[in-house]
Amino acid sequence: MVCYQRKYLPVRQEWVDGRKLDNAPIHPGQFMLLDLRRNYRAISPLSVDCLSVFTSESALLELHQEHHRSAFAGLRVALGATYADPIIAHLMECLGPAFDTRRTVSRLFLDQVMLTLLIHLGSAHAERPLQLRAVTGSLAPWQERRVKEILLANLSGEISIEQLASECGLSRAHFARSFKASTGRSPMKWLLEQRIEKARGLLVRTSLPLAEIAYNCGFVDHSHLSKVFFRYHQVMPGEWRRRQKF
Repeated sequence: MVCYQRKYLPVRQEWVDGRKLDNAPIHPGQFMLLDLRRNYRAISPLSVDCLSVFTSESALLELHQEHHRSAFAGLRVALGATYADPIIAHLMECLGPAFDTRRTVSRLFLDQVMLTLLIHLGSAHAERPLQLRAVTGSLAPWQERRVKEILLANLSGEISIEQLASECGLSRAHFARSFKASTGRSPMKWLLEQRIEKARGLLVRTSLPLAEIAYNCGFVDHSHLSKVFFRYHQVMPGEWRRRQKF
């Protein structure tokens, strides 16, 4: 388990398998790696604000097998230790809003973040670090065409990386990197741009209300559309529509 702290956590009482540990304060942005085959208990003097992500040993083992490397020997888990890793911190903060706005988080987004997290754990925090081979090849034209067709048929993003990779006959990690080599974007980023492009077309060519446009383009509601649209164009979709009429 990756236990990422979002606020200062002072020295606390902590036991592993019944043995009390010495520990140090944890600062915002730091995290702990916990082996859940062991029994952890802790008493904190303050309230805790943390994000915890669980992954199975089998998922990390599968990742190693995808890259045909040496057998997975586990993560480097030091009892009582804390770590500072800007990549882990960034990925965990990306997951933060998902706990508050679950309806707007797609399966494709979560898969992309979790796959990246697994790859980084395997390459930076494993006993035998995963040596990723550079992927210089892009998807074959038929693979890229097929994946884009599937993505456009699932504008809400409710499709997994595994399904897309399977359509191409590739592993998840190989697919994700090959797709980016082909398009310059992750599958989620590419799909989001297609949704915005479709929304622009509907804003110009129709008089549909924003709520209906949002639904047709795979957004949860008009506020979700407005938030993403503003991120791309620095203007709300209603205002953008009015400007196109002049």
